[in-house]
This record gives sequence, structure tokens and C-alpha cells, in this order.
Amino acid sequence: MNAEAALRACARTWAFVVFSACILACSAVSARADAPRVIYRSPSPGARYVRPESNLILRFDGPIEPASLPAFTVEGSVSGAHAGRTTLSADRQTVVFQPDTPFAWGESVQVGGTAGDLSFSIAGAPVVGALRTARADDDPLSSSSQQIPGSSLLDPEMDPNSASALPASFPSIQSTIYGTPAPGMLFMASFAGNPSITPYLMITDNSGTPMFYRALNGWGLDFKMQPNGLLTYYDASRLKFFEMDSSFTEVDSFACGNGYTADEHELRLLPNGHALLMAYDGENVDMSEIVDGGDSQADVVGCVIQELDENKNVVFQWRSWDHFQITDATNENLQGDYIDYVHGNAIEVDEDGNLLLSSRHMDEITKIDRQTGDIIWRWGGKNNQFNFLGDTLQFSHQHAIRNLGNGHYVLFDNGNFHNPPYSRAVEYVLNQQSLTARQVWEYRNTPDTFGAAMGYVQRLDNGNTLITWGTGKPNVIEVDPNGQKVMELSLPANVFTYRAYRQEWLPATTSASTSGHRFMLSANLPNPFRGRTDMTLRTSRPSPVSVRVFDTRGRELKDVVPQISQSSGTYHVQLDLTGHAGGVYLCQVTTVDGTESRRIVHLR
Repeated sequence: MNAEAALRACARTWAFVVFSACILACSAVSARADAPRVIYRSPSPGARYVRPESNLILRFDGPIEPASLPAFTVEGSVSGAHAGRTTLSADRQTVVFQPDTPFAWGESVQVGGTAGDLSFSIAGAPVVGALRTARADDDPLSSSSQQIPGSSLLDPEMDPNSASALPASFPSIQSTIYGTPAPGMLFMASFAGNPSITPYLMITDNSGTPMFYRALNGWGLDFKMQPNGLLTYYDASRLKFFEMDSSFTEVDSFACGNGYTADEHELRLLPNGHALLMAYDGENVDMSEIVDGGDSQADVVGCVIQELDENKNVVFQWRSWDHFQITDATNENLQGDYIDYVHGNAIEVDEDGNLLLSSRHMDEITKIDRQTGDIIWRWGGKNNQFNFLGDTLQFSHQHAIRNLGNGHYVLFDNGNFHNPPYSRAVEYVLNQQSLTARQVWEYRNTPDTFGAAMGYVQRLDNGNTLITWGTGKPNVIEVDPNGQKVMELSLPANVFTYRAYRQEWLPATTSASTSGHRFMLSANLPNPFRGRTDMTLRTSRPSPVSVRVFDTRGRELKDVVPQISQSSGTYHVQLDLTGHAGGVYLCQVTTVDGTESRRIVHLR
């Protein structure tokens, strides 16, 4: 052995000693009775198909002191040692290690330190095509809805009293009112199988008349108001979710981390500033090892759930590859060259803070422990653990699981494999201890409506239920608690909305002038805001000023205007909503020259 070889051998031996010592030392610390214990690791031990850009996540069962963050030793079989940045999340239990450089495709990775003996495999070369990006919602529209129509961004606001303000490409909406719909506006994002039809975001009244619209360059989905009062939607031309403020200005965006592309089905913004979203992950799998006649080079699509913290760091990641079998799919051709075995389409936070995942192609709702990533139970499909009571049909290729509280849950049962196929909205009461699912309500249209793809069910505050029928017609129906139809709405043929929401929404600006004098009220800054925000009022002459703030139900808030200072017709208006709930409010300012209003968004 020459000197150079001896030095290399010595270095390898020394690296192994240091690596082993690190594992032993950290394991000894974790073994102490009073030391926090690791309860979650991402990637999971032995995980396959991990993205090269992935971070490492550890979650402990108790708080970690910032001064004693664990050390990571990360070694790729091809890329070598990886330095990186270790951070402690706000919960003080989650530690994230972000490598400075990605791993190499196809390599194995060994991690030492507090994680113990952790190894995983990086995915092979990327699947050719769009499998690693967001896909169309369901097969009936998949080939056409991925095309991006060549439309331009139109004026996002309009006078709802002026029909001529609508562009010719805006879809004609037919609405019939049978009773008393719940309060609020309808939020929809239209798209079509025909790429020549322009997709729109829209907020309409019950007649289908828009008070807001915006044309998109690619189809949009899941347009809604989040709990923080801001609006979000998925833009397929940009492959991420966007957030808009009260003036319909984009203020933020949400995309998956760790190298994944955000899927269009779901974005949930949480009270702590975190976000839940999902990705589809296409990998090359030798299905001949799994089923007889399987394709040795099949493109198989998994599902990934991510939780992003307030800084957009991935602090929780759950992958179907680690928990589901490809053979869990109920009606997929497992001998084909393309297999979408999960097709996740909804994420819900259950009452205990854990997650519910709707997997359409498994006919399953899965409950996932948000702390450990373990599966708590499986409802529906091949691995069903529940006893269905009062429902011999069960659900088939469902959408939109939502928790109503008190053990009640609603979903849209697309019914693709009912005989004959038809869709329905259905409500169950779950007993999660005895694992029973009792059907307590359903709505089935007369005659039957079959929405083969998409769909949504929203229970409204007054007890009504808004049902989106996906590819079925009519597109939207609202029924009262007795199942009586109070409204139905239809978009043109071959135009659909993935989900429709009814939400209480205030106009961005209203004004009325009672004189010829100029009167201008600025937008409030910041907006959205926490606690206090400011506006400037300018008039052509000094005037008494009245400032009032209302919530979405028209109730006036008291003692929220601590200061109004005047200077030659220019007024400084300060609002203080400290202690009030987060949400959307209307600020109304009146002078001798008229009244103007601004919609403001208060965060908690």
C-alpha cells in the first residue's frame, strides 16, 4: 500500500469512527429517561423514491432546547457528505435539517446523529412527462384540461349593475331560486374540456351575476376564502396556489417543498400560520414484481402530504409510498403502463388535530397521526376497518371529506362504481372507538345526477347544504335541512367548477358622493393586519368624520377608532381591532362629501 492509499484508508477509518461515535453518543442521550424521544422521522427509515431535494425532519415527544439541537451526519453513496442548516420549529419539538446541496438521483443515504441508524433511497431518474407535476382532477377531463387556453388577464373588478361590462368569453350562468338560500356569495373557478373556452375565477350572487371575475391563462381550481379572510386559488399555468388580499392583489403563493410540485386539489391555511397541501409523485415501478402481467416500466403515481410552517419550511411530510400498497387501489388496471393508485383529493383536520386524507382511487378516507405519521384508521376501500350502519351502498371514488364537529362528517360520493352509477351528498356519524360509520343524511338529486369527476359538499351555518356535482349538471344545488332544493345553478355545456363555496364576502369598495367636492379614502396599511391598521382620508375641505366598523353579519364593533387627526382636509384614521376575532370587516368612513367603505382583513 502506498502512502496516498494509506492516508485515504486512514481517513475512511477515522470518518467511520466519528460517525459511529456520533450515533452512539446521540443514542445514549436519547435513551436517558428525561430526554425527549424521537417519534417521527422524515424520510421514514428504509424509504424509497425520496426526492433529491428532500430535507430531514425529526419530531420529539417533548421540547428541545435551542442550545442543544441534534447534530446530523449525512452521507450519500454518490454525492458524499452533506453539510446543511439545522433549525428548531416554533413548536420546539420539530427539528429540520436542510442540506446545502441536493442528493444524487438513485443513490442511498445514511444519516447519523440523534436520528439513529437511518437510511433511505433517492428516486431514480425523473419520470418523463407530467407525472411529477399537478395532474388534471380525474380521467374524464385529463387529456383536455391540461391544455392552457390563450386568454389574457382582464379587469378584475366590475360594476355588477352593468351587464355590458362582462367580456364575451365570460360563461353564461343559469340560476333558479326555489326557496331561501343561505347568506353569502358563491365562489367558483370555471374551466372546460375545450381549451378554447376561457377559465375564470368568479364571485357571484345567487342569480349568477358576478361582483368579481378574473380570466386566467390556465384553468383554476379551489377558489375560496381562507379562515384568515384572504382568497386563494390554484393556477394550473403556474402550478401553485396564490393568495389575494381584499383588493384582489396577489400577496403570497404556496408551493410544495422538497422538490415536489403542488397538486391542485387542496390548500388549507391553519390558524398558526401553517399550510397543508399535497403533491402527486410519479415513479417508475416494476409492476411485474407486484402483480402477474405487470408492466416492468410502469409509471405509478403516489401521493404526498406536506405541512409548511409560517416560513414555508416543510415540517411534516407523509408519503403514500411508506404506508399504502399499490394493490390498495380498487378499480385501477394494475397491468397498465400508468397507475394512479391513490389520487388524493382532500385534506381535512379532524377534531383532535390529526389529518384525514380522501384517496379517490382507493375508495378510502385515511386518518393520519399528525405527530408521528402513523395511520390511525382506514375507512372504506379494501382495507376498511369500519362497520357501515344504514348504508349498504358505501362510497365510491369520493371527494371532499369535511368534519362538521360532534363526530359528523360529509363527503361527495361520486358513485363511479355504484350500479347504476349516480352521485350523492352523504353525512355520517363516526364512532372512532367502536369503528362504526352510521349514515344519518344523504341528498340524491331527482332525476339522478352523476358527476364522474370532481365534486364538493359544504354544510352552511343555517343548516343548508351546498353541493357541487363536478361534471354533472346542474353544477351546484343548495338544499335545506329537510332536503328541499332552494337553488340550483348551471354553467354552460362542457364548463365545470371543481368546487363551489358559499361564503360571506364584503365588496372591496363602496362609495356615494353627495356633493361635487373630491373625496378619497386610501387603502389601509397593512392589510391584512394584526391589531392596528391605518388609512388616510383626503377631502377638498375640512369636514366632520364618522368612522364605523362592521363584521360580516352587519354588527358594529365599538371602541375600535382610537384616533382621528385633522390637517387641512387630510385625516389620519387609525383602527385598533386588538382582541377581536380574525376575519373580514367593513370600515365605513363618512364626511359631508359622502361615504366610502373598505374591506379590511384582521389576523389573529
